Amino acid sequence: MQSEAPTRHPALAVVRGFARVGGHIAREAVIRPQAMRAADVPVTGRELTTDWLTAVLCYDHPGAKVEAFATTDRSSGTSTRWKLTVGYNEIGQVAGLPENLFAKTTADFKQRLTLGLAGTLHGEPGFFKHVRPNLEIEAPRGYHSAVDSRSGRSISLLEDVVSTKGASFCTPGTPIGREQIEDLLRTMATWHARYWDDKGLRLHGWLETPRSHFADLDRLIGMSKRARVGAGRALSVIPEALPAHHDRLYRALERSLEIASTGPQTFLHGDSHIGNTYVTAAGRMGITDWRVVQRGSWACDFAYLVASGLDVADRRAWERELLTGYLARLAACGAPAPDFDTAWLAYRQQMLYPYFRWLSTISHSAIAPEYQPDEVCLGIIERTATAVLDLDATRAVESAG
Repeated sequence: MQSEAPTRHPALAVVRGFARVGGHIAREAVIRPQAMRAADVPVTGRELTTDWLTAVLCYDHPGAKVEAFATTDRSSGTSTRWKLTVGYNEIGQVAGLPENLFAKTTADFKQRLTLGLAGTLHGEPGFFKHVRPNLEIEAPRGYHSAVDSRSGRSISLLEDVVSTKGASFCTPGTPIGREQIEDLLRTMATWHARYWDDKGLRLHGWLETPRSHFADLDRLIGMSKRARVGAGRALSVIPEALPAHHDRLYRALERSLEIASTGPQTFLHGDSHIGNTYVTAAGRMGITDWRVVQRGSWACDFAYLVASGLDVADRRAWERELLTGYLARLAACGAPAPDFDTAWLAYRQQMLYPYFRWLSTISHSAIAPEYQPDEVCLGIIERTATAVLDLDATRAVESAG
């Protein structure tokens, strides 16, 4: 699977994307497609049929059939989401086929355009098709994923962890204790170790490096400009020392992403903020929303999770020990973990991206709409901005030359 090739002319890319995706949206409004075959890519509940669900959920169980289904709880943001309850015939029931699923699709125009131009349309489907089956981690199971690149239609049918595990999702306002963050970091180290310096990652064209992913975003929305706007909206939570040095910080950000895109690479979640985590009824911490997956330095995921997930005081008190524990888990899982001093420098260097990413998120624009409430943005910006200052992230990057 390949994302749409980037262009040096973002306005032209938007116009082309607008025409192509808009044409498909208009056509779909007329023909009202129904999904019948496994190759079809439905994006709304009204496009589903028992034939399609049988084709994608029962293919490994001869004689099993979907006899009924219902969709509920539709919501929309960067993707369109809804719950799906499926009823099977006796063969399907005996086989234990999944009954409680969660669908994520690109149903509307803006979702298809922005995810396609940002190079992330294939990320989550790619993860659930090619990576998730190789991992024993606390994350939703994937049952079917597909993308149609021309129309921008995509769907992923996932385990509904709310129904299957009693999960509740976290926000920046959720108190995260020491055991919980350690649980998340053990999970992170497990998948990082599994794909540490794995040459097979390069075979997946939908896996960008942090540098190339950022370049796509920059061409699409103008990251520096959007971050300036975001800083103006978040002044109340940003340390006074940062806004005046925007240009220096931004240059350091670009260099940090170059660093993160060289050396040993692993599979990255790419958007590992605390809002993409959950806690099960049994107390396990899990991670979801694998849309922005990449390949690059482990420190990108680690810094993002620690800074966004912890109260500032807890992060300051625990970060060194958390890093030590993460490195120990890496080694236990068979990866050649870096020494502490090397890892500490990498952690400091990768603190800039989450700060700038959330400044651009709160900035809002026609091409980057309000996908996150301002209170969520402000919570993460305050934490990551303080971490940038505490860890002297800019100097850490500049010391690398």
